[in-house]
Amino acid sequence: MTRLYLWGLLAVLSFSTFAQTANSNVLRCEIQGCPEPPSLFEFNGITFSPVQQGEKVEGAVYEFRMAPSSPRFYYLGNNPNNMIPLILGAEPMVVVKGTCGAIRAATVEQSKINQDYNSLKEKMNEQRNQAGQLIRQYQVSFGEKREEVVAEMKVLDDQKLALLDSLRKADPFLGKIVALNTYLSFQNYPKGYSDEIEYFAKEYFSFVDFKDPDYRNLPWIYEAFRNYTTTIVSVRLSEEKQKEYLTETLAAIPQGSATHKLALAGVMNILQQKNNGNYLYFANQFVETFKDSDPAAVANLQMEVKKAQSFMIGGEAPDFTLKTPEGQDMSLSELRGKVVLIDFWASWCGPCRRENPNVVRMYNEYKDKGFDILGVSLDKTQDRWVEAIQQDGLSWHHVSDLKGWANEVAQAYGVRSIPHTVLIDAEGKILARNLRGEALEQKLAELFD
Repeated sequence: MTRLYLWGLLAVLSFSTFAQTANSNVLRCEIQGCPEPPSLFEFNGITFSPVQQGEKVEGAVYEFRMAPSSPRFYYLGNNPNNMIPLILGAEPMVVVKGTCGAIRAATVEQSKINQDYNSLKEKMNEQRNQAGQLIRQYQVSFGEKREEVVAEMKVLDDQKLALLDSLRKADPFLGKIVALNTYLSFQNYPKGYSDEIEYFAKEYFSFVDFKDPDYRNLPWIYEAFRNYTTTIVSVRLSEEKQKEYLTETLAAIPQGSATHKLALAGVMNILQQKNNGNYLYFANQFVETFKDSDPAAVANLQMEVKKAQSFMIGGEAPDFTLKTPEGQDMSLSELRGKVVLIDFWASWCGPCRRENPNVVRMYNEYKDKGFDILGVSLDKTQDRWVEAIQQDGLSWHHVSDLKGWANEVAQAYGVRSIPHTVLIDAEGKILARNLRGEALEQKLAELFD
């Protein structure tokens, strides 16, 4: 499972020691090329916390010893960006073989649960891909063909239920992972909902008992809530409705528990990536909930919140200075006193060029009422940039550092796709993000008409 962002790894590792008993379980690592012994970590949704450092036995062989326990996830490695997840605790001996520089590709031997887990991931990916294909077919089919697709969805639903039922009996630990990933088609299980968005929002976790203590140390909670939140913010819902669904789903989890922490962290991860206005709401909720039980995680988060506030709706848009096409410095603050649209675009961006006529129309309609635009180009070539400005009749202010996607302002503002807009008021506060077309027209009419 990948981690799209981390709020920091502890700089100084303070390792705890597992019980060294006669019947200790052993993790034996035959790992080549490690500058220092590898370590085991646990993930709490915010950071990877160090648990134990391997003891060098001989050559490139390291061992970890721990008291037998129920299975739980650990991560082996030295770098948060290069770790392999392992399920440890229930087996007397697990062997890992590989190289330190590519530890994600290491092999895990003498461990049935880890082999079963890897097979399970392949099966779930297969079902996920098949579900995606069927949804796309459903969207473009009609009549009898659509009925055939719905029937295929039902077959896949039955397969998902059979997998869940079999693993709950054969391996309850893996069964809990399957429960987090079992979502049945709305077409076959509407349950009285009027549309699939509400069905998804309320039924996505219908097979999960969040009160089960085994979920407290299961990183798949984090992943599942990332997936859930991605969909919630991708469909056409207002941010208020998004917050309502996310709050209702989180409320089903024992508040303040480790499960709650993983889930809330997964929600925040996606909201921050999407520059969603709800990020600050849920981040503040995290701070209030865990400030006493996990002050280190809260301290890390508070630094992120302080940084993010500048780029969220209601925050003050950070000033910046870039070169105009004429080579002169221009700063955002020079336009203070006007409502300004910061327009991230590029000459090579088809959707940007197609949107430009609408922006030109809005500019001409409101420029005499206190509206202005500052175009920030992600071009690399001066000539193409200037030519596009002239061809599209973009008679407002333009700046760029001609670094393409490495544009410093775009990176600072969290721009991951273009066109992307940030609308700021006369005091420099962010009013809205990513308004285009009709949405931009409505917002400007609200401000000026």
